[in-house]
Amino acid sequence: MKKPTVEERRTEILEVTCEVVIERGFAATRIADVAKRLGVSSSLIHYHFDSKEQLLAEAFAHYAQKDMAEMQAEVEAAPTSVGQLDRAVQNYVPEGSGDVEWMLWIDGWGEALRNPMMRKISQELDEQSAGLLERIIANGVERGEFVCADPAAAALRLTAVVDGLAVQFAAHDGMVTRDQLIEHVRTLAAWEVGLEPDSLRESASPQPELRFLAPATDIALRQLVSRYCDTVIRRDGEGFGALWANDGVWNLGTPVAGRPAVTAQFDKLMLGYSWLVQSAPNAVFEVDEALGAGTGRVTITEQFKRAKGGTGSLVGVYHDRYVRVSGAWMFAERRLEVIATEG
Repeated sequence: MKKPTVEERRTEILEVTCEVVIERGFAATRIADVAKRLGVSSSLIHYHFDSKEQLLAEAFAHYAQKDMAEMQAEVEAAPTSVGQLDRAVQNYVPEGSGDVEWMLWIDGWGEALRNPMMRKISQELDEQSAGLLERIIANGVERGEFVCADPAAAALRLTAVVDGLAVQFAAHDGMVTRDQLIEHVRTLAAWEVGLEPDSLRESASPQPELRFLAPATDIALRQLVSRYCDTVIRRDGEGFGALWANDGVWNLGTPVAGRPAVTAQFDKLMLGYSWLVQSAPNAVFEVDEALGAGTGRVTITEQFKRAKGGTGSLVGVYHDRYVRVSGAWMFAERRLEVIATEG
């Protein structure tokens, strides 16, 4: 038989050490137990690992890194951030009280209190877990699926809740069922990202070809429309221009293209009014979250007084296109259809 390389022998030792730890626990595992399981001498184990503490720490890292890599690949395969967060929740939660991965994690935390090497590796692995959740949430914010001001803090809170509940589930009988645990975590996760718990299910996620409006996007677009009305009321040309994409088109009958031209047109129009109050009582949006683009129909009403005297009113519908730029929604185009006007 071909003699194993040093790396192959180390890997074999680490995997067998994990098997022994699962059966006996970190504290009760001896180098002699690992050697016996492998059918080799204890001196061979000592040749590859300086101490029992190093062997246990590296065995834990070996097993946990494989587990993390598998989970990350499965999570990141989901097409939406909603789906990724749901998969992360499902994967983090123990399968049952005999879940091997969680047995190692829980035992590993206890060993970390006494073994400095284990403490360092345990911290690195916990940081990786929180980092995966942070990336999922941050990407969801970028895509417009989530609203979260601090993804890192949200990820830390989520991992803390999962860890605490998982210990109760894995170590105690009858404290909580797996379904209850998942619902507790899903409720917190949904709250962290601005969704309802039932919306945070991969089964509720849209297929890529469907137009799906995430609650966070709906809020963002309604705020965009509200800010538009507010800048009109305040006659704020600079604020008005900031709502548009660089190549945005404003069409009140004659198209005006580009943010500077749109802003200039706004300032020119405002000179014709003593005051103008605009509101948007109804808005309907369709959005492609993956592309970061959407359309909308926004009903507006206006009451105004012209600079030369005389009041009037207008009812119309804006036919909009929106684009997401660096995580923020902006107007790509607004075309006004006038329904009725007086004065």
